[in-house]
Amino acid sequence: MKSKKLSINKIIRSSILFIISIGILLCSYKLYASIEHTQFESKEIDIYSYNNNANVNYTVSLNPNNLYNTNSLDGGKIYISSLVDFIDTNFIYEYKGDTNTDIKGNYIITAKVQGFTIQDKSVITIWEKDFPIVSNKYFNSADNTFSITENIKLNLSEYNAFVEEIIETTKINCDTSLTLLMDINLKGTTNKGSFEENITPSIDIPLNMAMFQITTTNVEKPGAIEETIQVQLPVDKNQVIFYGAIIGICTLGLIFLIFFTQAAPKKDPLEKELSKIFKKHGDRLVALSADVDFTDAKYVRTIDDLVRLADELERPILYKYSDDYKMINTLYVINGDEIYVFDIKELMPIEDEQIEEIIEQIEVNSEQ
Repeated sequence: MKSKKLSINKIIRSSILFIISIGILLCSYKLYASIEHTQFESKEIDIYSYNNNANVNYTVSLNPNNLYNTNSLDGGKIYISSLVDFIDTNFIYEYKGDTNTDIKGNYIITAKVQGFTIQDKSVITIWEKDFPIVSNKYFNSADNTFSITENIKLNLSEYNAFVEEIIETTKINCDTSLTLLMDINLKGTTNKGSFEENITPSIDIPLNMAMFQITTTNVEKPGAIEETIQVQLPVDKNQVIFYGAIIGICTLGLIFLIFFTQAAPKKDPLEKELSKIFKKHGDRLVALSADVDFTDAKYVRTIDDLVRLADELERPILYKYSDDYKMINTLYVINGDEIYVFDIKELMPIEDEQIEEIIEQIEVNSEQ
């Protein structure tokens, strides 16, 4: 048995089919673009990596004394200035790269003596004096590893004597210190590019004090030669799911409209006219089982004219009932021997002046 299709207005059905088809095309393009039109982002990657490691180690050698049973003390302790002979420092710098590298550079070692004060937790230098220890020492290497070792012995009493002289000369009594630093500059060249580095390990010793502690600054400084590459971004799964779902829904809607609906047949003009009349004036229409003789009837031009007459006469609008709308082609109003007819098919109108005369005559008769 053939199932009955749902009837939809032809224009509405065509419009929906067009909109759904356009929606499927647009979403298909968006889905294709999401999958095929790959997006990229810039990313920095290391093509050559290396590491700089600089440390300062020290031991404190002592003058002969009755306090300690040893000639030296290890780092990290509190030291009595009058017992210190010298400070034995070791600077150790190590370079390590991914592959063999052409390394060239130089370094200097300087003892910096300075007078300073501290205000609001900030160090303010009052005076300073540099004492070159190692001047411009060059180095080079063609390996992936490279190291430098320098041993420096600091005679603490010499620097304390210098500080006392400056204080006596300037009459400025301030905090003082000795900073021994190794300033390393190097340049590396590889088949993937070049780089430059500056590394400065140091050791800091307070001066002109009865006792003191030593602090060191070690340096671990990794580096790399970088390259900018374009990295493909993954497909946006949310977009794929979204557009895929819309395409699926639109496709189901398209199948339903094509196979389960049909364009509603165009209404007959008579049926359309009757529908309008019954919708607008249905409560004023009275159906009869038999028709009347329209031989001497007067025809009006429009249904509105017939309604006006019915209002003036205070009569209902009549028509002969039929199951077939095609048999309902006349509506009329009876006033005594007069019949006023609206013929939906033939529309045999009378002039407006005649309508007015009829209404005026009705009004006169009502007054009498």
